[in-house]
Amino acid sequence: MNYQKFFIENWGLKLVSLVLALMLWVYVTSKGKTELTLTIPLEFRNIPQGMAIVGEVAGTLEVRVQGQERDLRDISSGKKVTGILDLSRAVAGENLISISPDDISRPARVAVMNISPFEVWVKLEHLIRKTVRLKPRLRGAPAEGYALAGVSVKPPRITVEGPVDVLQELGSIETMPIDIKGSRVNITIEPKIDYQGRPIRILEKDITVKVFIARVPK
Repeated sequence: MNYQKFFIENWGLKLVSLVLALMLWVYVTSKGKTELTLTIPLEFRNIPQGMAIVGEVAGTLEVRVQGQERDLRDISSGKKVTGILDLSRAVAGENLISISPDDISRPARVAVMNISPFEVWVKLEHLIRKTVRLKPRLRGAPAEGYALAGVSVKPPRITVEGPVDVLQELGSIETMPIDIKGSRVNITIEPKIDYQGRPIRILEKDITVKVFIARVPK
């Protein structure tokens, strides 16, 4: 077979056929495609060891995605799309992190067309540990004829871990309110801690508060 002759003969007709075939392929592959704008959560991963995120940081992103209608229906009906930001190369202080379509977890056939914001500021600080006083917070009053006789905390001081700026001036931390309204007997409880939005964690595992209730002598 003379390949040179095959390509030269009727080359114009062959070119038109090729263009029409490409147009048909584009039409078929794009048929049914649509776009959808979503507000998605932003997750931070691989935070460097011994550091923590401090201050306000974007918690969501707005993304515009494109795909076949059936794929976008799956997204809107529960398949999760999430922004995942890798902080493994971040350093102490302010970091301006760029977000690309590769950082958006989504179904394979869905394309990311736009991201807003496409950059976020993330501030990291070194973690330190500090021992602080644990203060129980009580709510209400014992039943009539009874009175608060005392409160004990075990341990009375706890070790907390958090960013330098947060712990520098922290001398104590309170429990969430412990309800003693109408009590006639002693109360022993593992209290919940009121972190007040601070990015800290408590290292002790077993913390108990005991509230002593006594009958008032007549």
